[in-house]
Amino acid sequence: MLKLNVKLYYYRQRAMCCEDVYVVVTFVLLSLPGVQCGGSVTYSSTRVCGLKGTSVLLPCRYEYSLIGHYIRGEWYKEKTGRVREHSDSNYPHCSLQIDKLSAEHAGVYHFQFYTAFHQSWIRGGSGIRVSVTDLSVKEAGVGSQKQTEVTCSASCSLGSSHQYVWYKNGQPIQNKTTASILISEKANYSCAVRGYEALRSPAVCVQCERSVTYSFPHVCGLKGASVVLPCTYEYSGADRYIGGEWYKEKSGRVREHSNSSYFDCSLEIDTLSDKHSGVYHFQFYTTQHLSWITGGSGITLSVTALQVLINPELVKEGERLTLTCNTTCSLSNNSTFIWYKNGQPLTSKRTTRDNKLQLNPVSSEDSGNYSCAVRGHEGLSSTAVFLNVTYKPKNVSVSISASGDMGEGDTVTLTCSCDANPPVHNYTWYMKTGAESLVRGTGESISFNVTSDTSGLYHCQAQNEVGCQTSTEVVVQGSEYYSGDVPVTLPAIITTFLILAVLLILGIVYFRKKNGRMTSGTRARNVDIQSDSGLLYATVATRAATSDPTQRVATHDQDDVQYASVQIKRPKTQTTPQEDSVTYASVQFHWGSAATRAGNDSVIYSGVNQL
Repeated sequence: MLKLNVKLYYYRQRAMCCEDVYVVVTFVLLSLPGVQCGGSVTYSSTRVCGLKGTSVLLPCRYEYSLIGHYIRGEWYKEKTGRVREHSDSNYPHCSLQIDKLSAEHAGVYHFQFYTAFHQSWIRGGSGIRVSVTDLSVKEAGVGSQKQTEVTCSASCSLGSSHQYVWYKNGQPIQNKTTASILISEKANYSCAVRGYEALRSPAVCVQCERSVTYSFPHVCGLKGASVVLPCTYEYSGADRYIGGEWYKEKSGRVREHSNSSYFDCSLEIDTLSDKHSGVYHFQFYTTQHLSWITGGSGITLSVTALQVLINPELVKEGERLTLTCNTTCSLSNNSTFIWYKNGQPLTSKRTTRDNKLQLNPVSSEDSGNYSCAVRGHEGLSSTAVFLNVTYKPKNVSVSISASGDMGEGDTVTLTCSCDANPPVHNYTWYMKTGAESLVRGTGESISFNVTSDTSGLYHCQAQNEVGCQTSTEVVVQGSEYYSGDVPVTLPAIITTFLILAVLLILGIVYFRKKNGRMTSGTRARNVDIQSDSGLLYATVATRAATSDPTQRVATHDQDDVQYASVQIKRPKTQTTPQEDSVTYASVQFHWGSAATRAGNDSVIYSGVNQL
């Protein structure tokens, strides 16, 4: 070689300003012996093995002559195409890193590039073959003292520089870091590469017999929900799984099973219905046992719906009541039940893990439509059942309606109302006279004319199948009635009117007397005008008479006496030795019977005496 590389670089830099000069110089130099003008790609390893889920590096180096600059480079995979483009920033390294390896990354990879002088791809031999592997535990054979050699195996060589971690029944085994170890105890073993413990191999039962085991012989599933039939299987690590399946008695194959999750052969069934009920079996076979390996009597699957049961069916207010969310088979022990009333979750009642709801004591407010569901499956609630709480009549009351002012001869209707379940089937009316109560009729309402014989205290009794209840008493009497403690009294109005009338009469009498004194000289001489005052007394008495003693009210309500005092001031200039004249007026009103009064209510009798 003539050591012209430096000179070539010099000439090329100078020639950048003139392409023709550059071409001439290049042609001349290439004609000289010993001058390199091509490029190369080399791989330090042509085979790379990567653990699934990890990262792998494909080692690569490339070179090219200073004659012509780098234009483009790329990695590509056979039968697939370009993988990644490459820049010249890290010349002369062209290594490729692949992360999160999967089976799709397996294949042969190549790096290629070209320059301004070499316009075709420059490649490097046969490329790099990438293999992707999982870990698995294999039994290599039985050693001394009944020990078994097991190996953490891979489908390609991961190299001898790795350390391993071994697990027994899921727990790490101390001081076991090689790819192969000896074991002497039956257990489930798995392995991993140190630093990648999360990428552990499937567990393998070493020194195990071929078997199928069901955790529960009976499984109960809720209609419409999902259920899992728990199952495990095992076989010796020296054996190989070929195939397995679930089948149902009297129906045939249900589902095939792969060996993707070794030991676990559980079956999940979605959207359960009655047709899924039956007995299920799992079976498999291996390279060393070509006949089916089954597991005993299988699993019996029962499908149930929810149903609300009420005990007792007929309940009275105040009694104890139990509602049960019933199933035809026993659901899992961790099932929690939710109760609904009229479609709304019960918040005032305690929801427990069992399937019972206690109402103690039950009240009329508890009546309604009840349903239940299992927590997590609220959309699969039971059919609602109506709870009918019976109770005797409540809030019994009497209402009164009259055709007039409820005087003698008017028609009165008494109506009994209440709240009861079941409805009242019998109403009885009673009238109380003294200490004795007489039956006056039946039915929700009674009507009668007000007379002395029908006046009195009335109440009703409502009765249904549960019991009876009596209303408060109501007074029915001519011209008045009482409902509770509130009276409506016509005589009170008349008495007020009479008092005003008496005061008017007294005023008239007073003024007439005054005028008479002024016109009668003889009478004026007999009056002692030395007195400063004259007194006028008026007495008013009212009496109400009735032919029925029971119709009479208390004396202090009937005989009201009104006194009016009128003081007359006289001039002091008028003096007389005689005493002051005193005038007394007595007005007395006599009330006859109701019949008599009805015709003479407008007549007022009065007597005025002047002494």
